[in-house]
Amino acid sequence: MSHSSLCKAPLWSSIATSIIMFLSVPVMASLSGDTDERHNLSSSMMNLPNSETNSFSINWQWTDKEGKNLKVNSFFDTEIVETSLLDSYKLSFSLSYPIKAIHTYLTPRLEFAIERINFYTPDDQEKLIDIRYAFTNKDDSNASQLFWQAYDQYQNDAFYHLKITPCVHPDNKDLPCVRPNYSQLFYEYRAYLKDIATQLAEQQSFTTAVKNAQQWVYAIPDREEHDDSFFSPISVLKTNEADSDEKVLLLATLISQLAPEYELFMLYPSDSIGSVSPVWLTIDSKSGVEGQKIMINENQYTVISGSKTKLDKILSSNTELISESLY
Repeated sequence: MSHSSLCKAPLWSSIATSIIMFLSVPVMASLSGDTDERHNLSSSMMNLPNSETNSFSINWQWTDKEGKNLKVNSFFDTEIVETSLLDSYKLSFSLSYPIKAIHTYLTPRLEFAIERINFYTPDDQEKLIDIRYAFTNKDDSNASQLFWQAYDQYQNDAFYHLKITPCVHPDNKDLPCVRPNYSQLFYEYRAYLKDIATQLAEQQSFTTAVKNAQQWVYAIPDREEHDDSFFSPISVLKTNEADSDEKVLLLATLISQLAPEYELFMLYPSDSIGSVSPVWLTIDSKSGVEGQKIMINENQYTVISGSKTKLDKILSSNTELISESLY
């Protein structure tokens, strides 16, 4: 089983070529969080959460398998909802149009970099005419080397800003391929769900709390699977619907706070593009949580979410799985 890695080289080559093609396209408003951005993104043909940014409360009550009445309450203010909504929009746009999203981020920054490089380049040395020239005339000149250093740095920044990670397209390595950066999203949203995790932790033993977390998350109605969109955990709670990887991320943020000493991995097929499906969450078997056992990096883990039937079928077919460490 392979461990997840950032296979950047093929995507970088594709992006460099595609940015040159996009130079004739007007640059969109920077993905910085303004209202115009949400309007522009919501007007495109993408599956997006409701654009309302009002604060909201959740008050869930259910009965566990032992007949005990349980409840979870929490409140999310406008600022949190706004942040979550923007992340959902940003991710969905980036998964739908990865080249355009990265081009939007890179172009104004590269234009500024060229301006500063030219300002500090002596008149008797070669200068950069524009972005097209910089891309198509890569050489050993100081200006060209500085441009490509800026390009590498800004491209790393773009992936982080858009909360995506590059991958290798299963059909053609020269095609763009991105997925949500699940680990980044996990750490960014973990604190927002601390209140819910605390309430679950108060419910008897750790294993009981994990079962209740599983039951609560998987009681959320299913959202149709879309590889070109992703709702952040707070958007999931606000819309009260989630697809498979959205539920796994939500569950992981909770369980990591119930048992912070145990590693968590996401499993999904290596040929997944965009928002992955099917997907499973696993926890170190030393946790004592019940479930199907699987080996990851020569250590035993317990599968705590996802379809057992689909996993058995994939394992029996020797399909390559990616194990992505969340925590």
